[in-house]
Amino acid sequence: MSETETAETETAVRRERPEGNRWLDAAVAGLAAGAAFGLYLQFVAGVLPPTSAASGVGSLATDWAVHLLHSLVFALVYAELSSWPPLANYAERAPTGAVLGAGYGVVLWAVATGVAVAFWALANTLWILPIPSVSPESLAGHVLFGVILGAGFAVARRS
Repeated sequence: MSETETAETETAVRRERPEGNRWLDAAVAGLAAGAAFGLYLQFVAGVLPPTSAASGVGSLATDWAVHLLHSLVFALVYAELSSWPPLANYAERAPTGAVLGAGYGVVLWAVATGVAVAFWALANTLWILPIPSVSPESLAGHVLFGVILGAGFAVARRS
């Protein structure tokens, strides 16, 4: 078998991977990214995701569980978005996956600070909506999450 035929066979095999593995790849990458983001929030930024204030439960373990659950959900959303044909080739390579993930992190940050805070305030019957806090630490954490998610997802997809 020639090198060209071998390369074509390997490419064909790689393309025929079951879609179910995409979800598992995203879950693994998302939990790794969420762990890195959580450690950054806890030890560098000095805050863990403020879930205890929203839920009324003040446990570090609860905060971590909720944070990792969010990471898992957002990783699955990333897997679905990155399967869109114009993005799929970029999401399959670690360097471009990291860049794609960084952009995804920025979008998550913008939605979290611009939209989720307002809905949280409405859900808690606050009549005066707070102006979302534009935190560079939060932005950096979301970008970190995205980079690790994008690169990790690409590496998992290639293995």
